[in-house]
Amino acid sequence: MLAPVGRQLRHAGHRLGPAIRRSSPLLGQVQQSLSGGHCSAGLALRHALQPQGVAQRHCRFCSTNAQEQPQSPSLEELRAKVEEAQGQLQQLSDKLAGSKADLQQATKRHQGDLENENKYGYTKFALSLLHVPDNLERAIDSVKTDELDESEELRGEIEGVKKIRHVVEEALAKFGVVKMKALDDTFNPQQHEAMFAMPMPGKEPNTIFHVMEPGYLIYDRTLRAAKVGIAK
Repeated sequence: MLAPVGRQLRHAGHRLGPAIRRSSPLLGQVQQSLSGGHCSAGLALRHALQPQGVAQRHCRFCSTNAQEQPQSPSLEELRAKVEEAQGQLQQLSDKLAGSKADLQQATKRHQGDLENENKYGYTKFALSLLHVPDNLERAIDSVKTDELDESEELRGEIEGVKKIRHVVEEALAKFGVVKMKALDDTFNPQQHEAMFAMPMPGKEPNTIFHVMEPGYLIYDRTLRAAKVGIAK
């Protein structure tokens, strides 16, 4: 008797299950929330599980936030931002101008250093070569005039020495090394070294009247000062 009754109850439960689920308020709330489009599926289920008034307030809040838009900045705020941008632009412009000036100065210094290196890099070497024209000059000056008149062979040798001296002077001149013309010039402590001073009739004071050793210039600098005698 009980077994047939149980089967009939289970059969009736299966038939009534869909109708019960369709009429359930909880499932109705879930379906309404999902069809409204205001909340996500997870929020819809959460709203359906909450009391009806609370769920409606949450949905209205979600809908209100979705409709809110950011406020546009005021005119004063825009002007302030423009002024700030202009100030930053001016600072960058000043920095750029300063960097250009520093670069130009550095370029000039570098070019000056290169020029000085090209001009004066061999100063010590040129100074060590000056004994060559000095010895040639001494050899020429050591021969007396009457000896030259008496010996044709000696005159030929002296002429050969003068030619060699001329070649050496030309070679030095190619590198900016030239002999000073100190005789009858005014004494200059930057170029001359006074070995003695004495009164000389017809000569102004500080006038060079004797050159003991010629001086040399390397471009516009003194390579070796001339040793001179001056009038006082």
